Amino acid sequence: MRKIFTLFAAVVCSITMFAQSLQLETKSGQVIANGSTVTIEGEMVDMYGAYGQFESNLYVRNLTESNQGVYAEMKAVTGDTQICWGGGCVPVMPGNSHTTGMGLVGASSSTSLLIDNLVMTPGYMEAIVTRTIEITVWTDKKPEEKISATVTFTNDPEVLAAGVESAEVNSAKVYANGNVLYYSFADATDRQLQVFDVTGHLQKDIRLTSEAGSLSLEGMTKGLYIYRVAEAGKKIVSGKFLVK
Repeated sequence: MRKIFTLFAAVVCSITMFAQSLQLETKSGQVIANGSTVTIEGEMVDMYGAYGQFESNLYVRNLTESNQGVYAEMKAVTGDTQICWGGGCVPVMPGNSHTTGMGLVGASSSTSLLIDNLVMTPGYMEAIVTRTIEITVWTDKKPEEKISATVTFTNDPEVLAAGVESAEVNSAKVYANGNVLYYSFADATDRQLQVFDVTGHLQKDIRLTSEAGSLSLEGMTKGLYIYRVAEAGKKIVSGKFLVK
């Protein structure tokens, strides 16, 4: 059990070790790991009946006990997106980026990054919107300590069902969709997949020999889990998934 807990702690540290001063999170408080690729639920807001504002619900949290000046750089990957810090909204087209100062973020508090998309078509409140951005944040005190993630925000049920979080390292991909865990790699070789619950208990320990496949999560308790895939005893990918 001690070895399992040690492994669990190492996985957690690998996810969080860089988030010393800031962390990215959703409006509901779900932490977005540094360097991760995530899909989160956006929200359409009626702007006085004139148009819809599709909000990303993406926040940044100050983890320190003092106020910090925070900066953000957003790159639009798919679709036009705007970031509204720094004296007004700046539209950013796909492939372009914009950097802005966010002012002071209070000690141990979070604030919205004010990233959204305007929808002005008829029936905008029922519109399905999906946008992907690359976001990087840092402080004026430690500009070298940057936190980043690739975030897709959407209200499309099919996109949201594709998983809470995926991770890609060296062509390795693991993600959850409903009660199924999918995996794919660059080639077929011996790999070991381990799944831990949030208390560090090993839930699954499975040998993978195929290039791609899936595993049933039926019977697992609802909640957050951490996975680790190793090849020749060396970790190649780790991350989190949610069983709903």
